[in-house]
Amino acid sequence: MNNILFYIIIALGISIVVNIFLKKLGISQIIGYIITGTVIVYAFDLSNSHELEMVGEFGIVFLMFTIGLEISLAKMGSMKKEIFANGLMQVGLTTFIIYMVSYHLFGIDTTPSIIIALAFSLSSTAVVLSYLKSSKEIYTPYGQRATGILIFQDIAVIPMLIFIGFLTNQGDESIYVILWNTTWSAVIVVGLLFVVGKRVVSYLLHFSASSELDELFMGSVLFIVIGASLFAALMGFTYSLGAFVAGMIIAETKYHHKVESEIAPFKDILLGTFFVTVGMKIDLGLFITHIGTIIGLFVVVFILKTIIMFILLRLSSNSATSLKTALSLSQVGEFSLLSLP
Repeated sequence: MNNILFYIIIALGISIVVNIFLKKLGISQIIGYIITGTVIVYAFDLSNSHELEMVGEFGIVFLMFTIGLEISLAKMGSMKKEIFANGLMQVGLTTFIIYMVSYHLFGIDTTPSIIIALAFSLSSTAVVLSYLKSSKEIYTPYGQRATGILIFQDIAVIPMLIFIGFLTNQGDESIYVILWNTTWSAVIVVGLLFVVGKRVVSYLLHFSASSELDELFMGSVLFIVIGASLFAALMGFTYSLGAFVAGMIIAETKYHHKVESEIAPFKDILLGTFFVTVGMKIDLGLFITHIGTIIGLFVVVFILKTIIMFILLRLSSNSATSLKTALSLSQVGEFSLLSLP
């Protein structure tokens, strides 16, 4: 325990210094967290630190919870075209094209090709939404389209992770059997959380809010998030599924604005822990050795995703809006790293 606290303090100190410097250059703090992870792993040989991995998992749980808070059923209804039409086409077509390239062009086996295709279909919610909100461009036509697609991607992350979990643990079972098992299992878990959990959450938040004790209200929120995460994990799914559903349930209550304000100071720090663990996985020797291949893949993915999204969006938007939206979502997102089995 003493060691993990020492490493957390070191990571916080390095990330503060690095991010202050990057802030002056206008660079995202996510880069600072990744650099921090790389520095401490080489300085203290923490490449296999299970404790820090768990801290990073905790950050992702709260990231999924905050995303769930922003995806109320009412919001999904008002943005159904941006979310379900544009989002479904983008994820579906990108996944199909990347799969065909991986399987037929590079000769990668079916299961790895599916995982690569699903991972590459995602964009970075943390980076894009942070930029759109800070620049006020989230209210522009391209900002609304980008936000809708990101919401769909965030929703799609859950079945993707569940599907990949079944895919990598089902041996030689047919892909259709895996899909069937995944779908029904997810429906049962989410249904239980919504039907039973919604009543429990409403009562718990009501009584804790009426007590007028901020620490009691915050404790209730933590209990809801962690409890839902543990329930999902016990049922064989990821912690993220439970946290995401807990966020959506609270989004349907009158307390969602209070919950958002209470956890706002901790959200970015918890997310930062995930990117620190990402930085810990970077092999600098491998990176330098294959720098040409890495840059080449980056350029190919950037161009390919931009073209796919531009063509899809051009069906319903003008060229400028379509191009801006495509460029904003052309990167590969942080959740792609969670796809790795």
